[in-house]
Amino acid sequence: MDGVSGVTKKVPIGKKEGWDGYTMRVFKIAPGGQTPKHQHDWEHVNHVISGKGTIMIDGFEYEIGEKDYAFVPPNTEHQFLNRSDEDFEFICIVPDRGEY
Repeated sequence: MDGVSGVTKKVPIGKKEGWDGYTMRVFKIAPGGQTPKHQHDWEHVNHVISGKGTIMIDGFEYEIGEKDYAFVPPNTEHQFLNRSDEDFEFICIVPDRGEY
C-alpha cells in the first residue's frame, strides 16, 4: 500500500481463533514511520500499548500515548504517524470486513 513506512502488523485474534465478527490487529510503527492517509466504510477502536504517536482524523492531529484510546468513525480519513524516537505500538479492533 502506498504511503506505508516502518509499519508491521500482527493478527493475534480473529475469525480463525473463534472471534466471529471482529479482528484484533497489533500494529507497530517505527520512529519516523506512518500509515497512509485512508478511509473505509468501517469503524475501528485503537488502544496504545506502548510509545507515543499521532493520529490524524479528518485533518485534525491528536497526540496519543500509552493507555490512550482512539475511535475512528467509518468513512473518515485517518492516518497514524510516529514522530518520536521509540516504537509506537497499538491494538486496532475492526469488523471482520476490515481485515484485508
